[in-house]
Amino acid sequence: MLLTGATSLPGLALLRLLLEAGHGVRCLVRPGSPNAARLEGSAEVVGGDAGRVGDLLRALEGVEAVAHVAGIELAPQVVEAMRRAGVGRLLAVSSTSAHSRYAHRSHPKREGERVVCESGLSWTIVRPTMIYGSELDRNVHRLLRFLDRSPVFPVFGPGTNLWQPVYYEDCARGAFEALVRPEAVGRDYDLPGARPLTYLELVRTAAAALGKRVRVVRVPLEPVRRALALAERLGIPLPVASEQVLRLREDKAYPYEKAKRELGYMPRPFEEGVALEVARLRELGMVGA
Repeated sequence: MLLTGATSLPGLALLRLLLEAGHGVRCLVRPGSPNAARLEGSAEVVGGDAGRVGDLLRALEGVEAVAHVAGIELAPQVVEAMRRAGVGRLLAVSSTSAHSRYAHRSHPKREGERVVCESGLSWTIVRPTMIYGSELDRNVHRLLRFLDRSPVFPVFGPGTNLWQPVYYEDCARGAFEALVRPEAVGRDYDLPGARPLTYLELVRTAAAALGKRVRVVRVPLEPVRRALALAERLGIPLPVASEQVLRLREDKAYPYEKAKRELGYMPRPFEEGVALEVARLRELGMVGA
């Protein structure tokens, strides 16, 4: 088994499940990856970049399947290398961003998925929502650290749009089942958390897990979007696009009945997962006791 993206939060959790199930795993890891030390002693590690066909071909020698966690945008290189190496089974991790009506989010995911679906390989696609669960996540741990320091939290817009974050271990379990179940070949699955929450509910639940009360300050969304759009028309480089601000209004909640029925997928509620994350951050001294 070749695993890309092994040093990511879902990749590390998937690696653990594969090893526990007795699979031999080779991890393709970029030189200088900051989390590479977390793999020491757990699996075979080879240096390389999942965006380079040559690196993939070297890593695919003697491999029967690929779990591609490193990004669906790299599907063209992965598919080409697998075809050339004669490897037929592919699990590709995409994102529920593929469902977004905003092109900057959805197009790269949809294009990667198209490549996978037209590859002729025995493929399965899984789409997690926002993944959280430790100091390695890119969103909730930052939210928790902010809430731990500040009694005031700014929210752009009304905060009523829906979110459905998935705990990293639940995401990895869904991906694992999609990989090992033969009936999952040629299928795609959304992997969200247990239930949708409004953004305000998410923030307040995170604060409650810290034992904090938070005062929400609402920031009007439209003036911010207009200012960004004006800057774009003037050619001013910005770290955030006006379309990204618009997406704050978009619901990010998805049903998972198919994954539940076919993969036995049963994600935990956000309240439970964020409490586990707070415990982890406290263990590391990243939030107060």
